Amino acid sequence: MVALALLFSARCYNADLVGALSGLPVVGPMVSGPPPPVPSYVTALGTPAAVKLPDADLSKWFTADSAADPYDPAKWSVVSQFLANAGDQAGWTQVCKKAAEAAGADRAAKPELGALACSADPSVTRLQQLAVQVLETQAAVALWIKGAPGGTLGAIQGHQGEIRILCSVDTAARQGADSPFAQACAKALDTSYATANDGKTTFTALGDAYKLVAAEIAKRDPKVAQEPGYYGAAAATKTP
Repeated sequence: MVALALLFSARCYNADLVGALSGLPVVGPMVSGPPPPVPSYVTALGTPAAVKLPDADLSKWFTADSAADPYDPAKWSVVSQFLANAGDQAGWTQVCKKAAEAAGADRAAKPELGALACSADPSVTRLQQLAVQVLETQAAVALWIKGAPGGTLGAIQGHQGEIRILCSVDTAARQGADSPFAQACAKALDTSYATANDGKTTFTALGDAYKLVAAEIAKRDPKVAQEPGYYGAAAATKTP
């Protein structure tokens, strides 16, 4: 009866019959047809962009060459750009896979490079975030010393802020006051660059901090994995 009444009204007022009936719970779907397809730009919302790492030869990052410039902007800008992708699970997976290819299966054989290679142990995966921040800070200091793009006080202090959090409340903070991680944290938070305009002292301290973290990571998980390990729900999230 309601449909007939609406039909009569629609004819009387020359209204849109489909529009008049489409709001009804039963009749509506029968006359209005399927909804229009969702635009592709809407379905893409919330979909993470594919991680694209910059070209980088990680095997050359930790080689000892007395003739090389330790603050070489060409090297450290690549380090900075590469590690900038390590901030989320998808990005870290790609970063650690690339490092795993360069490090090989034995993390202990190349601990500095191995500190960035995937670990199946979720607790080590968390500790590796400290290694990333320390190395990113060292890159920022090197670029600051050279006056190169990306080398700003803000960049250095931003990374040291992340280190301070990791060293205060995250896994690294729970290893004891006399642990290598505590020693690394103290070195990584050196402020000579700011208090004495001495970036070289801070750069060296960060290098020492990274070596401490890398050695401890190699000790806790000597073997490189193909994928990073995570706890709980994060472990079920597959990344490309």
